[in-house]
Amino acid sequence: MTGKKHLYNVVITGLALFAMFFGAGNLIYPVFIGVEAGSATTSVALGFMATGVLLPLLAMVAAATSETGILGISERIGHWPGFAFCLMAFLSTGVLYAIPRVATVSYEMSVGGLVDSSSSQMSLIVYSFIFFAVTGALSMNPSTLIEKIGGWLTPALLLLLVVLITSALLNLAPVEHAPSQAFADAPLVKGILEGYNTLDAIASFVFGVIIITSLKARGYKRGTPLFRATALSGVVAGLLLGLVYFGLSELGLRIGDSGVQNGGEGLSYAARTLFGHTGLVVLGAIAILACLTTAVGLTGASTAFFSGLFPRVPRNVIIVVHMAVSFAVANLGLNMLLKIVVPVMYLCYPVTIALVIVCLLDIFIPGHMYWTYRGAVWIAAVFGLIDAASAAELKSGLLTALLDTIPLAHYSLGWLIPTLVAGLIGFIVDLKQNRLREHLDYDLMAREKNKGLVEAGIAGDISEN
Repeated sequence: MTGKKHLYNVVITGLALFAMFFGAGNLIYPVFIGVEAGSATTSVALGFMATGVLLPLLAMVAAATSETGILGISERIGHWPGFAFCLMAFLSTGVLYAIPRVATVSYEMSVGGLVDSSSSQMSLIVYSFIFFAVTGALSMNPSTLIEKIGGWLTPALLLLLVVLITSALLNLAPVEHAPSQAFADAPLVKGILEGYNTLDAIASFVFGVIIITSLKARGYKRGTPLFRATALSGVVAGLLLGLVYFGLSELGLRIGDSGVQNGGEGLSYAARTLFGHTGLVVLGAIAILACLTTAVGLTGASTAFFSGLFPRVPRNVIIVVHMAVSFAVANLGLNMLLKIVVPVMYLCYPVTIALVIVCLLDIFIPGHMYWTYRGAVWIAAVFGLIDAASAAELKSGLLTALLDTIPLAHYSLGWLIPTLVAGLIGFIVDLKQNRLREHLDYDLMAREKNKGLVEAGIAGDISEN
């Protein structure tokens, strides 16, 4: 493969990956950081980028260590624990939350601001029907998915974002104000937890399915070429995310005294102040493009997973089911699902972070880490359950005692120290058992234990490409 062709593939794939990451929360949360954090914006933004940019980038590198993406990686923590993690990841970033959320947010930031309250429900139904019809149509042909997003939609999205952010930086002065109460105490930790809301670290494993499949179709062989191309695509996406997040937080800092209640209102205020009615049109286009690209990426990844679970069901039928469920959730139950999804997020993130760290360690240490994976990830899941129970506001004497006892638990980071200790113990056990001198083909193991998932799902998409 020529150098120019390699560069083109990496850039197009990186642009597509950026657009798939950059959805509803990614547009709103950085703005609200600037609005609420005030003088602490830099600290909060750094924390946000740690879990909203750096962690997804590292997760993409980790995903590149397996040619089957999340399926091969999850097998390293055990078959059934790995399957449970996959299921939670694909449902929370799929039809039960992320896909419906991007539809409702794009509606609120575009059409929703133009209709009166009496007709808002019907307009949401019409809008979401069109949104999911377009999403389904773009997802039908996986062989051109990356080209559609990276070549067509992302440049338009980036152009609109550059216009809005640059205009704000040039024409609006920063507003000096103290951080709100929520951001005043431990702003760096607050930023880290805000980054959880993007779901991007979990989505990195999910999107890895699409990215790896696309790069294979472009001629990259398993091993170093595929790993390098996947990792470089992640770097491109990460750099773009970091620049956009910085710009959006600076935009928020410039409207800190405007009385807005959330990032969406902040963006509307800035767009209206800078461009009048035209600004609202620009903002609506940004929201629709950002959310559409994310919905297409999430649908493609989730469809590949569930095609493996149900190999006899045609792929197009699974896409239609995805769109129907997402449509129903967006119009009927998204607020109720938040009460379930937020605790699931607090469980999935510790598991994801632990898995990413061990995967990266696995790159540099030859052999087969067995108990290192299981020790770190299993303990992260156990202590993540405590954070999940706290996020679900389950009150009990035992939970209160645990939160008072476990270090960092009140910051929802109680899993961190036990996970590091368990991972270290697992590494010592692997070392004592001479496992680090052995090599195990995780992808082969994933194929053996997940034949339906890998062969019918991932391999099926590869053959279509």
